[in-house]
Amino acid sequence: MSQPSSTPHQLDDELLQYAVRNSTEEDAILSALRKRTWQKVLTPQMLSDPIQGKFLQNLSRMVRPKRILELGTYTGYSTICMASGLLADGVIDTIEPNDELNSIQDEFWKEAGIAEHVNRYNAEALHVLPELSGLYDIIWIDADKPRTQLYVEACLPLLRQGGWLLVDNVLWWGKVLPSHTEPDATAETMRTMASWLARRQDIRTTLLPIRDGILMAEKVDSKN
Repeated sequence: MSQPSSTPHQLDDELLQYAVRNSTEEDAILSALRKRTWQKVLTPQMLSDPIQGKFLQNLSRMVRPKRILELGTYTGYSTICMASGLLADGVIDTIEPNDELNSIQDEFWKEAGIAEHVNRYNAEALHVLPELSGLYDIIWIDADKPRTQLYVEACLPLLRQGGWLLVDNVLWWGKVLPSHTEPDATAETMRTMASWLARRQDIRTTLLPIRDGILMAEKVDSKN
């Protein structure tokens, strides 16, 4: 979920449009959901962009997950993307405290044919996570930004060895960079989390400058 910024983001320009033009066209169901989100929801800029969506689709198709955990459902766009590679008996557990978005999610999940694979939790993630059992193949965190490191700490024990944890908005519109000297609590959270993950020996991390930054962490040691 991206936040608006008074400073243009480096991928809010012709570079992003070039990438979109030279990628396979956005799926029709996702395009329709994007349009509905911009028509009906007050903060549509929080929606994943087409390139980010394709990244999630591609990863899911490569991993072929049986279990996916999502923090931050929003209107269900990324849920549909991650379902692309889901096994026939696979499930997506998705957590979103705002139940006002349920009707949009339900409509598009049904149209995408994934409704029966989705378990939705309308509650705060830190209340739900301790109740979940079993291990996940992919965990996608795109939720309340100030709590991001808390979410990561709670989710790592739920990730299988060899699984992938993905965290969105880790560049925080460039405010994590040393050239941005004005204090920003969320930027500090993202910097601290990225540094903490990069130093760990039980995971391998890659911070990708896609849109507002996606941090990928592969769990390589089950001792966590």
